[in-house]
Amino acid sequence: MKKFLILPTVIMLLGSLAGCAKQPAAEEESEIPQLIESTAPILAAGDTVTIDNTCEFHVNQIEITEHPEYYYDARQGKTYVDFCITYQHLADYNINADQIMEGKLIYSGLYEYGFDGIVQEEEEPVTWNRAHTIEMKQSDTRQIHYFFTVPKELQESTRMVELHVNIRGNDYRIIVRDGETGIVPGREDSSTSVKDSGDVADGEIVVTDNMEFYVEYSEFTRDVIPPNRGSGYNHYAAEDGTILLDLCIACTNRGTEKITANKAVVSADLKQAEASTHAAEENNRSTFESPSLVNILPLCTEYIHCIFQLPEDMATNDEPLTISFKVDGNKYTYTVK
Repeated sequence: MKKFLILPTVIMLLGSLAGCAKQPAAEEESEIPQLIESTAPILAAGDTVTIDNTCEFHVNQIEITEHPEYYYDARQGKTYVDFCITYQHLADYNINADQIMEGKLIYSGLYEYGFDGIVQEEEEPVTWNRAHTIEMKQSDTRQIHYFFTVPKELQESTRMVELHVNIRGNDYRIIVRDGETGIVPGREDSSTSVKDSGDVADGEIVVTDNMEFYVEYSEFTRDVIPPNRGSGYNHYAAEDGTILLDLCIACTNRGTEKITANKAVVSADLKQAEASTHAAEENNRSTFESPSLVNILPLCTEYIHCIFQLPEDMATNDEPLTISFKVDGNKYTYTVK
């Protein structure tokens, strides 16, 4: 009788162990990002669509460009996808041009980017206005450009690019480029390190789950100014009897959605500091802005400064200085001296 009781027990244990063995695989599968797909009707350049009693629009062009005519050049490390339509308003009520379309650009099936809506005025000389400033009445026709800001690598890659848009309540899919989907590989060479804590060395690129970062430089200065300062720029000047220590961290967003710079680098601390602040570079590194107002788009890099006010002699004495900071929720240190 005992022999028959032992066998089911062994089988139950083996089943339990098998279940445990499968668990990590299930967890790994859950970490694979889900591709963003659409079953909406496909639009292409040259198509014209009429929505009864609402509008008629024609797809003029879909172009990847860094230098659009009559509009700002793309910022450093970025380019545009320009989706241009000619839109005629047929409804018997007025709307603003920014109410015409919603949508996002999808790169490699995973990475999402929004747009700026710009209306082209046909009078000479040709000018541009933000879509939210333009009111359209019945029978008005306007040429509208939707500029999606994306990483420059999109221009040179062969990966998939699509627009998923909604124009006046109707969903459409625009295939900008067919191609490979999935995670875009990060940088892999002798300078990269995958770690979730520890000291960051000069020249070391640290890879986390959602970020890739390195310390571009640290310096003592009386005045922290942006690298490519323009005619008007923000800066940080030291008070009398003090010196500023500026730690500049370059952060690349490896996630699939944008984040603000204040969520990329947080909790920077230096025990000897009398005061501290954070700043993020903006406009091609020409000025500083509050990190909460600067977005880091997927696969794009922005520069974040941790600025510490110290007694002036700290720049020349032998006292060790180590900055601690968090990136992507992980705690790191950087040894200044």
